[in-house]
Amino acid sequence: MAQLNITNLGGARLSNIELLRLLCMLMVLNLHSFAGWQHGSGYWQAVDFFRESTSICAVDCFVLISGYFGIHWKFKSFFSLVFQIFFYSIVIYLFAVGIGIVGWSLTDFAERFECLFAAEKSWGFVVSYVLLYFCAPLLNALADKSTSKELLTYIIILFMAINFICLPDIVFTYSLVYLIGRLIRKSNMVEKSCHAWRGYWGATILIFLFVYVVLFKVIGVSNPSRSSTFPLGFIGYSYSAPLVIMQAVFLFLGFAKMNFSSKVVNWCATSCFAIFLIHMHPTIKEIGYYSFTNGLYEKPVFQHIVILMGLIIVVFVGSILIDKIRIVISNGCFFVVTKAAGFIEQRRSITSKINKCFDRIV
Repeated sequence: MAQLNITNLGGARLSNIELLRLLCMLMVLNLHSFAGWQHGSGYWQAVDFFRESTSICAVDCFVLISGYFGIHWKFKSFFSLVFQIFFYSIVIYLFAVGIGIVGWSLTDFAERFECLFAAEKSWGFVVSYVLLYFCAPLLNALADKSTSKELLTYIIILFMAINFICLPDIVFTYSLVYLIGRLIRKSNMVEKSCHAWRGYWGATILIFLFVYVVLFKVIGVSNPSRSSTFPLGFIGYSYSAPLVIMQAVFLFLGFAKMNFSSKVVNWCATSCFAIFLIHMHPTIKEIGYYSFTNGLYEKPVFQHIVILMGLIIVVFVGSILIDKIRIVISNGCFFVVTKAAGFIEQRRSITSKINKCFDRIV
């Protein structure tokens, strides 16, 4: 049954979902290499917009996965998330300083420690996702205590608020997509769904037509990828746009119906988040990945494509390998922290027993 490979978790990683996470990260690398509104014309510019349209749901899909399986508070998971963010925030900055890419600044170094709460000085997605992590217990409780129809009603209300009032707030958008993930699980949509891949490609084509033809060509929007105000965001590349959310849902359903197991996929996927943290580090993203991929538009089309594909592979594989070192360090730090916590708790227990003995004597 298609449902078994996604709901009967047993603590094991599901290769179909892990593969989806890896694909989404490739999509993110693809998204961040696009500057088609500034470069090109004619057929190749249309192709460039289409490749952007295939990947715009990547972030929504990540959040959708979190919603389907639910974010549940575990100390080790939260420690690993926070450690990973701080590790890359600090280490990549020091590495960039060490090889002379950027100059040393005590202020810049101190700002690396603000990576969890200052979106403008960090990865915007990270700050919003950490906030979602804290909101997850409330969202889980809402979904668990609601019927499927009630939850759908709440989702529609939140969707309307985001697109017509908040215009749009990213944390609300992530909460919306998270609840959609909960609804998919609650309503057994994976088991009931069909033609998911047709739905994904249909949504992709509609997104391309609205963004490239309507916004870019007819209306003349200079940068459709950054248009978030209504009505541009409603039909554009906004994470809260209905077609983008639909695209993410169909993509998730397509992978959810797969049934296979791969140790290689699972091994790579444990370092999936590192790919984002490394290539989008706030210190180097503008002078690194963004700058390099933007410069590729000056080269012939075929050369552009070959170099870009090679770059994406190098960043993708290289980040995974680098993160394996980080995992070893993180596990070591977690071991030290838990041992220290256990030692403190043991001392408290001994102190408490001693105090009780003195109380009895007195």
